Amino acid sequence: MARRATVLERFRREPVPTLTLVGADEFSPDTELPDPAKTGDASPKTVRAVYDALHVDCGMLSAASAAWFGAARPRNFVEVGGRPITKRFHVGGVPVAVILFPPLSAGGTAETETPTPKLLASVLAAADAASDAAIRIGISPWGFEGEFAVREALEQRYHLLLGGGPGAAFAGEVNAQVPGLIWSRADKDGRSVMIIDIMALPEPDMSFAWEWGLSMQAQEVRLTSAIPSDPHMEALLPKASSR
Repeated sequence: MARRATVLERFRREPVPTLTLVGADEFSPDTELPDPAKTGDASPKTVRAVYDALHVDCGMLSAASAAWFGAARPRNFVEVGGRPITKRFHVGGVPVAVILFPPLSAGGTAETETPTPKLLASVLAAADAASDAAIRIGISPWGFEGEFAVREALEQRYHLLLGGGPGAAFAGEVNAQVPGLIWSRADKDGRSVMIIDIMALPEPDMSFAWEWGLSMQAQEVRLTSAIPSDPHMEALLPKASSR
């Protein structure tokens, strides 16, 4: 977390507006086999203090994570239930819509690794309702298989798909079959930060294709020992845990 704080602060110092998003499977209660390394013995108040210090603009909470935090949920984190939730931002004067996707189990038990037609229809409708936004970003907990299955349906309605759940991690992909969608998947173990640069905005009401190095680029910043720990974050943990 201290290295992540260093990376985020470096990018915020650049003369480019930033939007910091946290997706699915960020917290131990989200995983089938909870990883103590993610939260250890820390209390919800401790974990909230750490994430508040990261200055996240929008984050996703599953029902399990929301229950674990209780009233101490981190600032700007939203519990997502059976329906998509849309949060709106102005980033450097550009209107951006961030749409948080419901889990595959929304409305019942997830029997497959892909969303039902009803679930897919709900996130497409959410994008249509935010069609005035210059950039529409979907945050998904559906896993690689679920996201792969629907990416063609999402394209042109969504400009970015930030995936989570089971499957491989990668900073950004623009596929020839879906050139209007940047697909990025987070490292579920929290070992890196995915940075996506938007260098040119899509034209409204026109079919759009991203071009790597011209209108977008993406990179994975690995949180190795080469990145120094943020001293404020390091100092925050013992202070928060002693309260």
